[in-house]
Amino acid sequence: MKLYVIADDLTGANATSVLLAKEGFKCSTFIDSALLNDENMSRCDVVAISTDSRGITKEEAYARVSEEVQRVKHLQPVYTKRIDSTLRGNIGAEIDAILDQDKNSIAVVVASYPDSGRISIGGFLLVDSVPLQNTLVAKDPKCPVTNSSVKEIIQSQTKFKVSDIQISDVLRGEEFLSRKINLLVDEGNRIIVIDAVTNDEIETIAKASALTKLNVIPVDPGPFTKCLMNTKYGSSHVGQGKKVFFAIGSVSKTTIGQIENLVATKSPALVKVNPLKLIDDEQIDQEVERVLHIIEGKLKLNQSNIVGITTTTREDEVLNLSELSEKLGMDEEAISVKINKGLAKITELALELSNSSIGALYTSGGDVTMEVMKRLGVEGIDIKDEIIPLAVYGRFIGGKYPNMPAITKGGLIGDKKTLSLCIDYLATKVSTQYYVK
Repeated sequence: MKLYVIADDLTGANATSVLLAKEGFKCSTFIDSALLNDENMSRCDVVAISTDSRGITKEEAYARVSEEVQRVKHLQPVYTKRIDSTLRGNIGAEIDAILDQDKNSIAVVVASYPDSGRISIGGFLLVDSVPLQNTLVAKDPKCPVTNSSVKEIIQSQTKFKVSDIQISDVLRGEEFLSRKINLLVDEGNRIIVIDAVTNDEIETIAKASALTKLNVIPVDPGPFTKCLMNTKYGSSHVGQGKKVFFAIGSVSKTTIGQIENLVATKSPALVKVNPLKLIDDEQIDQEVERVLHIIEGKLKLNQSNIVGITTTTREDEVLNLSELSEKLGMDEEAISVKINKGLAKITELALELSNSSIGALYTSGGDVTMEVMKRLGVEGIDIKDEIIPLAVYGRFIGGKYPNMPAITKGGLIGDKKTLSLCIDYLATKVSTQYYVK
């Protein structure tokens, strides 16, 4: 765990978490911090909790925040005090609780949230250009706020010395601002309130905070914490949604028409597998390796979110199992089993080398479907929907990829658009963009 978010309500905890999740951090919000342990915290970069302390006494709020700091102190995370974007609640007492537990820290308060219309200028918080005290928050039945000065609100609630920095100093840049923060700390201030009108200015404050080399506790509604964490760990980039992988084992005029339609309309990264080499015990490993090498290259090129394998794309390539059986002295069922086992092996290894970029699976043909499920250790399918009759959507139960979205379809089922329809359906299940470091 890198960061522990202490919010005074659950929606606030979630609000900060989602900002950090968009920056590539693995975030979890827990509704009850008593459920936390080292194991579940170690799985996250960011853990957020709510003390549910906005409308209680300042003494009780102090105690709850102190308890949270003590709960995770052995992990030495960065703490952030998530505050309401309209400054309701026991902000001062809750800052005190963290500063008392962390003697070498200072609190930097950035009340601005420009994307939500909250900006701080001249020391005053404006909500959509209206001074805070002139908004509906002044009439809040539980936590009315009747002052627009961020410094004055906090100073009235804390035992520590508070100073503030105006927007004019922020605009002079991060190096000047870092020196200003250090100077104010040297003068005995442990809480520093800083103006910001834009997201760029919040980034400047974050960089300046890092330059001070001080142990800074961010106190804000989310954006400053996000920028401070990005300054420390690097910003994110947007990754594509996960890919759909298809394995087609049953080859018929129907499936060939479906493949042709998919190629024409979706431009998939399609790899043809030589079925004769899957039958041959001496050539199968070489063929599997060849196909996987091509798949790996296509995954790296990242030109399509659809990747798949099939033994043929044309009718004249379809194997005559009767003739092949006579030639090889092997019954047709044994030949079919070998081909399906080979396709299943390729599918399993393709999922492994994708490093989780493949998020859904389509299989056509009952035999290849069974072999794929065996290779993946799937115990069953949690059935969710029917795309068309005999084309079923569900999620894997157990195995290497539990809960993976999957569609299984009979090889002779559907018209030429059916494969494309099924792939589109799966794509909606894994289409959400994700954020990575």
